[in-house]
Amino acid sequence: MVHKKKRVLGIDIIRGLALINMVIYHLLYDLAYIFGQSISWFSIRKCFVWQQMICFTFIIVSGCSFRLSRRPYKNGLTIMLGAMILSAATLLVIPDELIVFGILHFLAAAILLTMLMRPVLTRIPAKIGLPLALILFIVFRNLPYGYLSIFTFAQYPLPPSLYQTSFLFWIGLPQASFASADYFPLFPWWFLYLAGFYFHDYYLRSADYLQEKYALADKKIYQAFDCSFGLLGRHSLLIYMLHQPIIYGVLTLFFHLRH
Repeated sequence: MVHKKKRVLGIDIIRGLALINMVIYHLLYDLAYIFGQSISWFSIRKCFVWQQMICFTFIIVSGCSFRLSRRPYKNGLTIMLGAMILSAATLLVIPDELIVFGILHFLAAAILLTMLMRPVLTRIPAKIGLPLALILFIVFRNLPYGYLSIFTFAQYPLPPSLYQTSFLFWIGLPQASFASADYFPLFPWWFLYLAGFYFHDYYLRSADYLQEKYALADKKIYQAFDCSFGLLGRHSLLIYMLHQPIIYGVLTLFFHLRH
């Protein structure tokens, strides 16, 4: 079940596949929204499900991986530093695409909050914690938009006064004037992170079963996936930090030479 480097079967591969999806999505986003290219089938609205599935995968896998980390505080601080660099870079290079509290900011905050809450969280059995986290995510899904809901069946508007301060955007209570090209407030997304935290137990059992029954880590096809997608997954933060500057730089050069 566990690699030589103590990594759980499949985690890095899943993260690597999500990274590839993210790079493709951001390439298309930059073409359409920054460089003004017409792509008939691509828009934020049309590809909303695709974009959300990429984010869901990263957050759930990150929550699952929290239980495997020996020094989560180091991971949280490293990601926080990356988030600050990303905000500064977008402010200086592409101010119209400024990222104030994106997914890296969220992951750093989620890791640090989960560390503080871990003594309480680990007391809750996974069979209770997992469905409870998913229910809370569904209920709080539209918190940044001013209401709680259960899908489209019930909606509970929240007092507008909650959204009138300028410093609660990171919680999920942004002012009407708040803007961020990438926005993942702590709530509702921490609940999805917690779903990954509790899913960890089931994932370990599944990975253990697959390894014992099929010896997947010894299969050449698995090793090929691990050396490709898994390698990407093991360097996810570096790739996340570099992929947009590389895409933006290559596209800028391409369109400059084209004219």
